[in-house]
Amino acid sequence: MRPLLNPKTTVAITAFWQRQWRSLSGAFEQGDDNFLLLRLIAASMVIYAHSYPLSGMHKADIFVRNGWGTNAGAIAVNLFFCVSGFLVTGSLVRWNNTVAFIKARALRLFPAYAVCLLVCAYMLGPAVTSLPLDAYLHNASTHSYVTGNLGLRHMQHTLPGVFESLPYTGAVNGSIWTLPAEATMYLWLAALGTFGFFRRTWLATCAVLALALVASRYWLDMPVLSVNPRYLPFATMFAIGVLAYLHRSRIPLGHLGMLASVTVAWATHRSIFGNATLLLAQAYFCFWFAYCVPWRGFNRLGDYSYGVYLWGFPCQQFVVLWLGHPRPAQICLLALPMALALALVSWHVVEQPALRLKKWSLLRTFFENRQAYERAVPSTPE
Repeated sequence: MRPLLNPKTTVAITAFWQRQWRSLSGAFEQGDDNFLLLRLIAASMVIYAHSYPLSGMHKADIFVRNGWGTNAGAIAVNLFFCVSGFLVTGSLVRWNNTVAFIKARALRLFPAYAVCLLVCAYMLGPAVTSLPLDAYLHNASTHSYVTGNLGLRHMQHTLPGVFESLPYTGAVNGSIWTLPAEATMYLWLAALGTFGFFRRTWLATCAVLALALVASRYWLDMPVLSVNPRYLPFATMFAIGVLAYLHRSRIPLGHLGMLASVTVAWATHRSIFGNATLLLAQAYFCFWFAYCVPWRGFNRLGDYSYGVYLWGFPCQQFVVLWLGHPRPAQICLLALPMALALALVSWHVVEQPALRLKKWSLLRTFFENRQAYERAVPSTPE
């Protein structure tokens, strides 16, 4: 009996199928991705979304106008949390060292954040405040803007006399409200790692799902989530990123998968499953964009997304103060290059040097120097 397909056709179909589908694990192990570009696009989407309320015009961005049920800013932050959950879980599992993990996360989160707070409080604030300079500098709120926000517990978004005449009154940096949720995700992940949950995939999966279930049911009693229920979707996306890493070998990745996830999200967007399918489609988009979009040219530059995210809102408020009553498009088009320029400085002067400290150990340096000294100068017997 003759086969239905000749060998050449079978090989061609197999090759086509392999091009169309591969596992997320296979893509991840190649070590080449587009996460830097994805995160920069997400940070730019946050600036785009904020341009509408900051303009004072009662308009909605393109996602709201087209019935997505969410705006560009929320989508962008969802992407951030999903990517973060995926990548930092990989770091924790590979290192198998909770202390090193926490140090790495702190070095990524705090240095650029601290510089942004200091510049806003002691450079931008004095330049634009309506108060006399002496009164501004002696106001307790000026200093608590830095110290309180660095603690990630009592977030302060205003500075005395700064931006008080603008449509979005007084807000200096409305983007930093998500940082406590990000830090809390890191701490929960570190806690699971400390207790050995990541030694077994099934155990880590059960722990993450249990945390997600408890958070969804009892969010009022959960740290950080109780402060703002809008943190809950971000925690969900972070958990999806964690689970995606744990089960990456079982997740097929390809253009057909992206098309299918978008189709399901569109078909169910008015049903009770709409929010869930939209979040899953956004999560799949993260990995599709990172591994299926072939251009990798942006990776030669730097990771400017965090800087754009931190500086976007102050730049937008400055543009509004400068122009008086700009339209959303004007705010976005002027503030984005300003934020990008500051992000370049932040990356090359603050963030990248700080990340090099991940491999630095004060104790290790001390003992190495001590041993070298003892070898060079032997102790004399008493």
